[in-house]
Amino acid sequence: SPCDCLTETIALETELPVIIPPLSTPPYQRLTQALQNEPRFAEEVALGRRIGMYKFCKDIGRGNFSKVKLAIHQLTRDSVAIKVVDRTRLDARALRMLSREVTTLECVHHPNILRLFEVVETLNRVHLVTEFISGGELYHRLINEGPIPEQQASKLFRQLLSAVRHMHNLGFVHRDIKAENVLLVNEDKVKLADFGFSTQLSNEPCRTFCGSPPYAAPELFSDDDYVGKPVDVWALGVLLYFMIIGNMPFRAPTVPALRAAVLKGDYLLPGHLTLPLIRLMQRSLVHVPSRRPTIEQMIQCQWLNNPPKPPNEINRKKSGFWRIKARNIRSSRSTKDLSQLDARSFAPIVCNTRRGNSVLEDNFLFPLDVQSRDEAEYEHVNSMQPRRSFFGANSKKKIGPMETERRDTGKMFKRGSCIEIMSNNEVLNDKKHILMESKSAVDIQHTPSHEEEEGEYIMKPSFTYDLTHLHPLEIEARRILEKLGISSEMLCHSISSGPRSDVIGAYRIVINRLQKQILLAKLKETLAKEEANATKSKGNTTSCVIL
Repeated sequence: SPCDCLTETIALETELPVIIPPLSTPPYQRLTQALQNEPRFAEEVALGRRIGMYKFCKDIGRGNFSKVKLAIHQLTRDSVAIKVVDRTRLDARALRMLSREVTTLECVHHPNILRLFEVVETLNRVHLVTEFISGGELYHRLINEGPIPEQQASKLFRQLLSAVRHMHNLGFVHRDIKAENVLLVNEDKVKLADFGFSTQLSNEPCRTFCGSPPYAAPELFSDDDYVGKPVDVWALGVLLYFMIIGNMPFRAPTVPALRAAVLKGDYLLPGHLTLPLIRLMQRSLVHVPSRRPTIEQMIQCQWLNNPPKPPNEINRKKSGFWRIKARNIRSSRSTKDLSQLDARSFAPIVCNTRRGNSVLEDNFLFPLDVQSRDEAEYEHVNSMQPRRSFFGANSKKKIGPMETERRDTGKMFKRGSCIEIMSNNEVLNDKKHILMESKSAVDIQHTPSHEEEEGEYIMKPSFTYDLTHLHPLEIEARRILEKLGISSEMLCHSISSGPRSDVIGAYRIVINRLQKQILLAKLKETLAKEEANATKSKGNTTSCVIL
């Protein structure tokens, strides 16, 4: 009967063996299988919503032949930036630039250089996967918010110099340093990017015009060949000018007019800038390449090794003259003269790149109209100060080839020579400043980056299965990757593929994340110590007052 048949069918179904699901597949293998087999993933790739293990979120930049997109690494869940280059629109020269960029990023790894994670290639496109920098370009920061104060600019510029020094030490030159290629991690950290024009040289000359014309050195406009490193120095000088002043030293509506302006060499510097900064700018913007400082000399300059002070405090030699001038004018009670004094003390300084060629002989800083009586009084004050720089009878400042004064120059006013020409209130304020300046000059040194990068493990894992002798950061990275399904054997087998392996890409992303976490922890620890010391110092001061 039908009922008996139904009963037999149910009995047979209950007697079938129960299929036990397999053990959970690791995330890496599960994602790899999905990319190969699931139609949904194939559709996302076809629509340009995904490439490999990365899912695109939005566009964050655009170039002539490329787009920059924000993406998420589906395995580690980290945010990355992907430069998507349409290879069908590239000529032979552009393809060489793309190859140079990958080669350079593979060879240089530095806390202030953009890090390459992975390269994913398809038939028509090349995808460069790099770390995501949320602050955007330095250029947009300068255009939207204006110039950067000297104290902050000195921190950022030192980082750029450190990155370029690292490249030069490895034999690479950037050749396209500009504000658009500097990325802001935050207000106190930058990273150098865009290495399409970079090349590795062994002191042989270059013959290709590279870079942006406003940042181009004179030899790029006038010579058949040039040396790469001085070109980077000139571009850094122009970039520093842009950071501090907010516009370019050489401006023109057309490239031929710009070429004429650069070769002529005339530019202006605001009078309110500090002396060490002006020296650094003028020494960087020198017409003859061989007379420009090296990156190492720039790093050792006074402006980067002594903390910048407010404009009214730092130019002691210059302000010493104007104090004498002000005392004489105040005695005449002339408001008109006082206003003229304030205007003249911050008058623009006319500079020329060619006049800086023989800097040991030419005097080209701070033109002053010094009256004889005030000049004699100022020279008497100046002779008591142990500075090798001086105002001569021709009313222009003499400097040496590079400002490398000792870091204890903040102590030079302890003798009280300038205090004698001030009022009582000015004496108190100056003494307070002297104490602070002397302490700062001794205590404030260049603080090494907390994000120290040592060893090849930063860009590729060590070829070993034994973790006992590895760097703690690499051990932790391997432990995290093991949980995601990437074993040490897989890492070792992928080393030869370099950035074209998704395993190496995941490794670099995890290493980068761990470094950021360590850096953040150290910064929090430093801030906590500073806060504790400040609280303790405040308590000691209060106790002294009570006693």
